Amino acid sequence: MLFTSVVQELRDDFSHPIGLVQIGAIGVTYVIAWLLARKINQYIEKDIEKARAHLRFVLSPTHFAVILKYVFWLLLLWFCQVFFKEFTIPTNLLPAILNLIIVLLLIRFATFYIKSTFWSRFAYVMCVVFGSLRIFKLWGQTVQLLNSMTIGLGKISISVWGLTEAIIVFILLLAAAGVANRFIAHWLTTYTHLTYSDRTLLQRIIKAAMVMVVIMISLKAAGIHVAAVVVTGGAIGFAIGIGLQKIGSNIVSGIMLLISKPIRQGDVIAFEKGFTGATWGWINRIDLLYVHVATRNGSLLLVPNEVFVTQKIENLSYDNNRVRLNIPFGIAYESDLNKAKALALSAAGSIDRILKIPEPKCFVLEYGDSTVNLDLLVWIDDPKNGILNVKDAVLMAVWESFHANGITIAFPQHDLHIKDAVPLKIIKDSPQPDTKNSVEGSGTKTKEAG
Repeated sequence: MLFTSVVQELRDDFSHPIGLVQIGAIGVTYVIAWLLARKINQYIEKDIEKARAHLRFVLSPTHFAVILKYVFWLLLLWFCQVFFKEFTIPTNLLPAILNLIIVLLLIRFATFYIKSTFWSRFAYVMCVVFGSLRIFKLWGQTVQLLNSMTIGLGKISISVWGLTEAIIVFILLLAAAGVANRFIAHWLTTYTHLTYSDRTLLQRIIKAAMVMVVIMISLKAAGIHVAAVVVTGGAIGFAIGIGLQKIGSNIVSGIMLLISKPIRQGDVIAFEKGFTGATWGWINRIDLLYVHVATRNGSLLLVPNEVFVTQKIENLSYDNNRVRLNIPFGIAYESDLNKAKALALSAAGSIDRILKIPEPKCFVLEYGDSTVNLDLLVWIDDPKNGILNVKDAVLMAVWESFHANGITIAFPQHDLHIKDAVPLKIIKDSPQPDTKNSVEGSGTKTKEAG
């Protein structure tokens, strides 16, 4: 009976001239929403390769445009409904279409955004139930029933409908804030005068502000006053704060790193051993808790932000990408020192990655116990491609050049000097006496003596 009455109302709306006006408004607003979403899709795809270096898209540009199409259509149609009511034009058809658009928007959003199959189907079922209740005009009775059921939490009383509304509002606003934050992050990447740290700091501030707004609106939707939450949760918050000191320290350190900028994305850093044996790497990303450091062995280190504030970290590319490498070696004392230095500089210049300016230098460090120690200084401007492989190439070139030109690479040796010569006397081994005869002879002498 209820379904028949709803169908009859829709049939009357379609046959009435005012209904045709509403249908025209629905069609025009859809075309406008489709054009706006298409323009935004083209804008995103134009710089998508540039943005992927700094941004991880959860939604593809196409899916993002579909979501925006329904959002624009919903807003434009809602504006038409307000406009019609202002001029006392009947709007019997527009509310049903608005509810249908909301259901389609939620279903599309759940399909594109939620990766879990269970939660995606759960959202789909809830959207269908919501749409059915709205279209068949059972929404008011359902809300009234849920609102009469209350849950008491001390001085705070929450109805089942208030709790449900708060959860729904929180999920929707949080998801919308995430999409808006990604769009803002993509928009910030188009401004070349902003550094990576500036963009990241702005993104973190905007994201924190959005989360706070979402929480405040959700609490208000549940009928909970913020003052009551502050008083009730003060002690709990204090206890949680003590237990989360390290997390708070890393968050504050992350903000300090983004403001002071001692490290930036792409910088090559050197640190003490302790992170899987690695001693250097380059900054891949800076988060509020961790700094992502990529290494040459293919691993990604998640170094807490606190480490970069409290410990000594060497930034090899803070001002520029040029890095000087010290390559020590030693030669024998009988080798030609000037020739060895010239051969070492020539060998270093033959390596492609070694810069010509600043030019390589070779210095004598000291006269060692067994070798004359030298230090070869070379410069590179691509430390991300490796440091040890450059040293290996230089040392191999020096080795081959020295062997081809008679320069000896010395090794540790010790000379033994005897101060006073002592004559040596060689004693031959004499045959062992017969033990039995010796004992008998000894006994005879003892008896004679007695």
